[in-house]
Amino acid sequence: MIDRSKIEQLVRTTLRELGSPAPAALPNTPRGTPVDANGAVLLGPDRGANLATPFDGPATKAMVAATPARIAVGRVGTRYRTNTLLRFRADHAAAKDAVMSEVDPQLIAKLGFVELDSRAESKAHFLQRPDAGRALSDAARTTLTQRLPSGMQLVVVYGDGLSAAALNQHLGTFHQALGRELQARSIRAAEPALFVRHSRVKVMDEICRLLGAEACLFVCGERPGLGYSDSMSAYYMYRPASGVPTDADREVISNINPRGLAPAQAAVAVADACARILREKKSGVVLG
Repeated sequence: MIDRSKIEQLVRTTLRELGSPAPAALPNTPRGTPVDANGAVLLGPDRGANLATPFDGPATKAMVAATPARIAVGRVGTRYRTNTLLRFRADHAAAKDAVMSEVDPQLIAKLGFVELDSRAESKAHFLQRPDAGRALSDAARTTLTQRLPSGMQLVVVYGDGLSAAALNQHLGTFHQALGRELQARSIRAAEPALFVRHSRVKVMDEICRLLGAEACLFVCGERPGLGYSDSMSAYYMYRPASGVPTDADREVISNINPRGLAPAQAAVAVADACARILREKKSGVVLG
């Protein structure tokens, strides 16, 4: 993890390196273009090429290396550079694939999960109607109560969320590590774990209520960005006293991927968090 103070120092140093912006009289001139005292462009043998930008200082390079965000990419006139545009299109395509793809049924079967359906009848329905992904189908409710014991400390639920790619890549590693960590903390988790296809976070509320579990953990694929399309989030919640959970009752550990919080590391953090809410018998903003 990057130290916040280090990032702040990099930003300050980078701003000093960048100096003043291009003259206001030349809005379409690439930053770094050589000009004379009157603001006129100095032409030379490199005319027409991608002229150098001031984004080459050591602090700027360090900051670029520390984040996948699109910073210090430069420009050519009013346009992106070709490499920047191509990277954008590639990452956008990866994000769309992550959203539209499905979690591999063979992976779910291999891990021994009980697979349930939400009220979303298809991927398109799931994306167009978020509410359909927040509730179990009638058949899923029956299967849930028949297959899983009631009154357990914790029920573990997985869902595709908005990135099936994240689960296809990291679910096996995370789930195996999570099982070990929960056992080490003597947390009684309902078995087998659940997978709800075409589901969103709030489906955990209904599952927790139907099983009468003390706490529920819901792990799903995060909404892809233009950099990471394989990240997971883990939401956990203690049974609220009112019996009507809200977002204020939930907590989350996000950015679970090899470049952020590695899946095995995340399993440790999630198990610690579940142990805490079971010990405190509450979760969310009330713990503040």
